Amino acid sequence: MVPVDVSTPDPPRLDVLDVLRPFDVVLLGYFPVPDQAEPAMLKHEYEDEVAARLDEIAAGRGEVSEILVFTHDRDATVDRIAEEYECDAVLTAGDIEQLDRILVALRGDVNVSRIVSVVANLLLGSDASVTVLHAADESAEPSQGESLLQSTVERVIDHGIEDDRIDRQLVTEGDPRETILELETDYDLIVLGETEPTLRERIIGGFLSSLIDELDRPALIVRDVE
Repeated sequence: MVPVDVSTPDPPRLDVLDVLRPFDVVLLGYFPVPDQAEPAMLKHEYEDEVAARLDEIAAGRGEVSEILVFTHDRDATVDRIAEEYECDAVLTAGDIEQLDRILVALRGDVNVSRIVSVVANLLLGSDASVTVLHAADESAEPSQGESLLQSTVERVIDHGIEDDRIDRQLVTEGDPRETILELETDYDLIVLGETEPTLRERIIGGFLSSLIDELDRPALIVRDVE
């Protein structure tokens, strides 16, 4: 899913839709509604105009499902639509003009299978390379992080990805969030795994929420639906 604010007159280019062509893309156009206003009233006034903006973004981009929502709560809407359309991942920030280098930041073995599936499809649809990163807590055993990285890389290779396109990096010192922020400028896309029950709860608080707010690069959040 790619959420985009369609309330502004000039819609974004969203070249990311070309980057994500290996996937079935749900383009969620959301129109923020002030608390004191009724969504139905704004929908009646602006629906045709903003639907045209959404069409403009999706034009020529292949199979893209367009969803238009007038909403008081953007985060709840993203979570609801992601659940309804069984989206594997949600792009939460930024755009991508090219995809050469991907950083996959693992926090543990939660949700790894879905992360691997998403990353493998990105690699199969591009010539990009990937770095699998585990920034471990200082109290953790390094052998656990090494085992996590090794098993993750093996899973990616099992999807048909050449091993020379995959790098791995284990960091055992410092703040994991700061490590990701320091490395992000070398990459086009950051892939993170959702570890809260819903995107709404993730956005409200927690590790990912504070990290995404500080990222300059686009972040693709792989949903944990189990």
